[in-house]
Amino acid sequence: MTQGYPPPARGSNAGADQDTATLPKVGTQQPPSQQSSGWSTGSTVNSGPGSDDGSSGSGLGSKLASKASSAKDAMKASAAEAETRAGRGRSARGVRQPRRARLTLSHINVYSVFKFSCVLAIALFFVWLIMVGVLYGILDVAGVFSQVNETVQTISGDERTGDVVTGSLVFGGAIIIGAVNIVLFIAMSTIGAMIYNLCADLVGGVEVTLSERE
Repeated sequence: MTQGYPPPARGSNAGADQDTATLPKVGTQQPPSQQSSGWSTGSTVNSGPGSDDGSSGSGLGSKLASKASSAKDAMKASAAEAETRAGRGRSARGVRQPRRARLTLSHINVYSVFKFSCVLAIALFFVWLIMVGVLYGILDVAGVFSQVNETVQTISGDERTGDVVTGSLVFGGAIIIGAVNIVLFIAMSTIGAMIYNLCADLVGGVEVTLSERE
């Protein structure tokens, strides 16, 4: 243990004590084996954080994978719910009852009624003339007008008397009657719209219920 150090001098006890005090304590030094083991321990300690980082990284990856799987499951559930709602909507539309709406006719535009009545009156005028022409042709072919004319001549006692019922007379009278009807129809329609507006302002308009076809 004291190899490498000079032996203490035997001259005096004070010198021996001084030499002993100056000598280092050999017992406190660690053997090489322990020093190497200490280095190995240090290396183990140094390698500790690396192992902790690996475990934390694997834990983070597992958390991300679990969150991704949960998000996929939520998307699938929402898609299934949307399909279910769509199917319910189709089935509901398949058995849906026709809708109804209650409306009130509160006002009529007088000018629009005037235009409509003019067009309709002219159309009815031509229809009237066509009906008169068809009826006159049927009666003429049947000989009704000739018999009427002969009867009138027999009653008057003058054979020179002209025919009473002729085509010009019939169509002339039909045109005059049709023109009068046009004026009356337009006037009555316009005045009727004005009267309806006044009544609607006082007591309310006519209620109408509209519904879809089944």
